[in-house]
Amino acid sequence: MPRALPLTGTATWWPSTLYQTTTLELRRAGERLLIDPGVSPWEIEEVLAASAMPVTHVLVTHADWDHVMALGMLPDVQVTASTAAAERIRSGSARAEIEREGAEVLLAHRAIERLHVEQTVDPPADVRLGPWLGVCRPGPGHTDDGMVTSLPDEHLLVVGDYLSSLEIPAAHASVHDYRATLQMLIGVIERERPLYVVVGHGRPHTSEQALRIADDDLDYIEAVLRYADAGCPPDHAEQIAVPERAAGAADQAVHAANVARACEAAGAVAAPG
Repeated sequence: MPRALPLTGTATWWPSTLYQTTTLELRRAGERLLIDPGVSPWEIEEVLAASAMPVTHVLVTHADWDHVMALGMLPDVQVTASTAAAERIRSGSARAEIEREGAEVLLAHRAIERLHVEQTVDPPADVRLGPWLGVCRPGPGHTDDGMVTSLPDEHLLVVGDYLSSLEIPAAHASVHDYRATLQMLIGVIERERPLYVVVGHGRPHTSEQALRIADDDLDYIEAVLRYADAGCPPDHAEQIAVPERAAGAADQAVHAANVARACEAAGAVAAPG
C-alpha cells in the first residue's frame, strides 16, 4: 500500500509511520519544497526518490525533534524557519531532543550533526521559497517557535501541531498563547478557505473539518483557562471535559500537563496531600 496521499496535482502528503507525522511535498516549476521532512531515514529517502525534481527548499513549522529530523540528510537545500526555531536548531537543542526522544521509540537517525537553517523569518511576514510565496504568522502555544504558513499558490494552510484529529491540544509553552493561535487559525481558515489545512500529525483536513476541530479545541482550552482562573487546583483535572481523540492515555497525560501549566500561570497550587 503506498504511503503517499496526493492532495492536489502539485501537493502530496507523506505520513510517517511514527505518530502519522506529516511531510508535505510540493512541486512547482521543476522544484520541490518539503515541509517538516521526516521522520526516519528510510521515509525521507522514499520521498526523495519519488520524483526526479530536486528538493530545493524546506520549510519548518517548529523545531520539535520529529519535525526537523531529516534536515541533515538534505545538506544542499535552503531551510527556512522562524528565528526562534532556527535558534533551537543551531544551538544543538533540537539535536539533543532527537537523540533523547528517538532512543525512546527505537528510531534510527542520520546526519543529525548537520541540522541547518539558512533563512529565518520573524512572523508575521511574507517569505519567498523558490517559486512559492509563504504568508507566515506566529503560532505560539504548542511551542514558542511555531509558525503558521499560508501557501496561496497551492491553496493550502500549514499549521504545524495544531488541529490534529489524533490528539488533544498540547500547550507545552502557554495555554493562553494556544488560545490566541486557535482564534487566529479560525479567522484565517474562514477568510481564506484553503483546499486543505495540513496538520503536523494526521490526515490533512478540508476547511470545514478544520473549523470543527478548531471549535472543539477552543472550547477545551477555554475550559482549562476558566478552571485555572477560578483558582482550582491542578490535581482535579478530571473535572474538565477532554475532546475525544485517538491518543488515549497519552491524551490524559497531555491534559493533566495543560491544566497544571494553566494553573501555574494563574497562581493556583495543588491541594496538600
